[in-house]
Formats: sequence, structure tokens, C-alpha cells
Amino acid sequence: MKKIAVLADSGCQIEIDKYKDQGVFIVPLCITMEGKTYLDQIEIQSEDVFKEMEEKDIMVMTSQPSVGQMSKTLEEIKSSGYEEVIGISIATGLSSTLNGMNLAADLAGLPITLVDSKGTAGIQKYLVEIAVQLIKRGKSSAEIKEILDFLVENSRTIIMAPNLEHLKKGGRITPAVALLASMLKIVPVMELNHSLGGKIDTLAKVRTLKKALSTLVARMVELGVNAKEYQFTIEHVLAEDYAIEVRNKLIEAIGECDVVVRELPAVVGAHMGVGGVGCQFIKKFNFE
Repeated sequence: MKKIAVLADSGCQIEIDKYKDQGVFIVPLCITMEGKTYLDQIEIQSEDVFKEMEEKDIMVMTSQPSVGQMSKTLEEIKSSGYEEVIGISIATGLSSTLNGMNLAADLAGLPITLVDSKGTAGIQKYLVEIAVQLIKRGKSSAEIKEILDFLVENSRTIIMAPNLEHLKKGGRITPAVALLASMLKIVPVMELNHSLGGKIDTLAKVRTLKKALSTLVARMVELGVNAKEYQFTIEHVLAEDYAIEVRNKLIEAIGECDVVVRELPAVVGAHMGVGGVGCQFIKKFNFE
């Protein structure tokens, strides 16, 4: 049986060196503020990014890991004795990280099996965790990919961003959508479109923040979630009160469920802006 490592980017919210002993290698995405670029988790933390955004009202940009950083991580994987890699990236509709993984693995001479999370944060983190468990159970790369792809197709990310300037300037939505929201004083609720690799699509346009928070939950219910088969993350950018309100609405709608409330990773929250809330769900995998 070949020794398999898991490679992911820092959008998955796993600390970079935390699980290396379990074969999990995290490569940092890049964050640019006021003309300076930082390595996520290494040179800057989410809290620092969000405080700067709030206090200075600045735009923050993000980018995929550099070729050098990605190659360095793949060489480390190879030198640690791993013979194959499962690469789990942030949505291809948001970043070109998956292509970077493929290129770096090719340069390192390591076979890589790629999985597009079509999301980030909680969904991506869960996929990494399941991949590790499947490797421990002796599953092949092909078997692991089949399972992870199934979980991806049974997951979704729905977001609410009161200020669309960050998403517009980051190229995550069209200027026309941002202009429409500004002109009509609406709060758009958006969804990562799986058919577009997780690119952000407008789902609904409501006129109040309260209605937007309710719409996040209504969409999850519409997609068929339940408390037994799915797990949830409600993530935010300095908006814990909103996130807790969404959590409470979700529990009211489907009953007590596996739900975590936390801040978004900087590489995602930078585009949503202060006050943004994202809801994610993914089907639980049964190992039995």
C-alpha cells in the first residue's frame, strides 16, 4: 500500500503544522493589504485582517499560493516518504489553487489526485478530515476521490454580504450585481454555484438584513438538509451576533443539529467584508 499525504490550502482553517504527523500538509494562501503581501497563518492571522478592514475600511486582496511555496510543500511531502498526494483545494471558482497543486506535484514527480471542494472553510476542513480517516483505513486514492466528490455534491455554501465592494473588487461577483444592490438598497443572498466550480451566484435579493438571515436558513431547508445526516458551519466576519441568530433559526427549523459558529478564514472573509455571514452544510460520511 502506497503512503498517501493530504495537501490543502489555508482556506480549510486547519493550522499549517498541526497535523503533519498524520500526513496533512497545509500551504498558505496569500493576503495583500495596503500594498504588502502576507502568507496566511504564518505572517498574518484572520483577526488581524478583519480588524484592519474594520478600522481603516481598506480593501484586502487574496491570491493562490506562489509556485515556490507550493513546490516547497510538495518537496517536503516527498522527502517525508509519501508516494501519493490527495489535493483538496478551495473552490476553483474562487481560486486557481487546484491548478497550482497539480503543477507543483508534477514538478516534484509525485502522483496527485485532485478534489475541488467547490467551497472552502468548514466544507474543505471536513473533506480533509475524512480523507485522513480513509487513508488510515487503507483506501486507495481513487476510492477516496470518489467518496470526497460525493460529499462535495452533497454540500453547499450560502452567503450574505451587506457590503459588496469587497466581492466586486476581488472579481468574485460582477460589477453589475454590486451596482444593482447599491441602487435598490437590497441585501443580496448568494450561493456558490457548483456547476461553475463554486463561483458566486446571486440567489435572492431582499431589502432587510433580518430577511437576509432568514433566507440563508430557508435555502438550506429548501435543499433538503436534516439534523441527522448533515453537519453545519455558520461563519462570519466580526458578526457573531448575526451568526448566532442564523444558528438559532436553523435549529428552530430542523431541530438540534451538529452546528459550529466561528469566524471565517481571512482568505474568504476578506472578500465578504465586515458583517458577512456564510452558511455551509455537508453530508456526514458513515464509515460503517
